[in-house]
Amino acid sequence: MKIGVTLSGGFIKGVAHAGLLKALEYKGISPSFIAGSSSGAAIGVLYAAGYSPDKIRELSLDLNWRKLTKPSFKGGLFSLSGLRAKLKELIGDIDFKDLKIPFGLTVVNLKTLKVEFITEGKVIDYVVASCSIPPIFTPYQIGKNYYIDGGIRNCLPAEMVKASGCRINICSNVNEISEKFEPSSIKDVSLRVSFASILENQEMRYKYCDVLVNHCFEQFSFDFENIEEIFELGYKNGLKAFEEIEDWL
Repeated sequence: MKIGVTLSGGFIKGVAHAGLLKALEYKGISPSFIAGSSSGAAIGVLYAAGYSPDKIRELSLDLNWRKLTKPSFKGGLFSLSGLRAKLKELIGDIDFKDLKIPFGLTVVNLKTLKVEFITEGKVIDYVVASCSIPPIFTPYQIGKNYYIDGGIRNCLPAEMVKASGCRINICSNVNEISEKFEPSSIKDVSLRVSFASILENQEMRYKYCDVLVNHCFEQFSFDFENIEEIFELGYKNGLKAFEEIEDWL
């Protein structure tokens, strides 16, 4: 039985996907296809390239804003040049076809504002493009086109897994929203407004999810100090979900 995995966007919270992948391995499940958006694309491509969940956690622990970004002010506050350099160091300037597990991601074309489903081309360019959420990060140029974060229009590209021929699609969502927030906080209100559109485009894809694992966080979107906690929560949530459907799988 072909089993695929879909990994949502969610910036630092995306490390929970690595925890879920560890739980998946513990249950003896090997994905035939991985799809991701934004941070889900970054975690997914490392796993598809052969990095273990624990190694991805270790790599994440070494990251910070200075290592991933540089000031830009050209269409965004920061460029993701550091992320591109790190991905090139880890997996090289390879094509999608060179990955050990078939992989796809989403980006949004800034000219047409349409979502594009990518399974061909230079991997690291499209992963960085899929992570380039405006106005924090600058649009990413590939050829004559400029791209932004795939999560703007498709934060959970579960249809890619189904289109690949997988019978079971395990979807990991790190955008489950806590009801706790501070209405006088500009940061809290801004994040909730942005999540409103993300949730809408995600919920449209739930029909393609056979197993939906929701990870709920009260904070952590941009906090590198909680990597271990995020990873462990993803692992525990993954184990719990798989125990409930073990006979089915």
